[in-house]
Amino acid sequence: MGRVPPPRYDVEALHARLRGRIAELRPLVVADVMRAFLEISSLPCEQMLWSFEFAFDEDDGRIARIEARFTDHDAPTPCDEDLRGYEVELFLPKVIPAHAPADGVRAAKRTPENAAAHGSLVARFIQALADLGAYRTIETLEARAAEVHLL
Repeated sequence: MGRVPPPRYDVEALHARLRGRIAELRPLVVADVMRAFLEISSLPCEQMLWSFEFAFDEDDGRIARIEARFTDHDAPTPCDEDLRGYEVELFLPKVIPAHAPADGVRAAKRTPENAAAHGSLVARFIQALADLGAYRTIETLEARAAEVHLL
């Protein structure tokens, strides 16, 4: 008897799982959303995980955005318009503390089990977040809302 390979998800299925997972989070703490985002992004996918992005709009909108993009395994060098993916927009409190928490990045405390399968892209993203003061400032905050979009 052969070993049954784990299921491989398409980007739409990962998007649906992420929406469900984030809908279950209460309170909606930024680090918990990031952890769920990374865990879902680490699941086996029919396409190859290509990139992550984190952005934080510090103006009156107070929106943080995290994004994952995927490409076909045989794509030579994909163009941005060819990349499929999903993003989470986190609507943050209007008042954000001026200091970063002393305990470092909470998302880095537990690297998703499947991170190694992606050539450490997840681990590199977690390390980049650890070095990013804007993320450390908001990681312990409770978001007012979150929206998950398919790209």
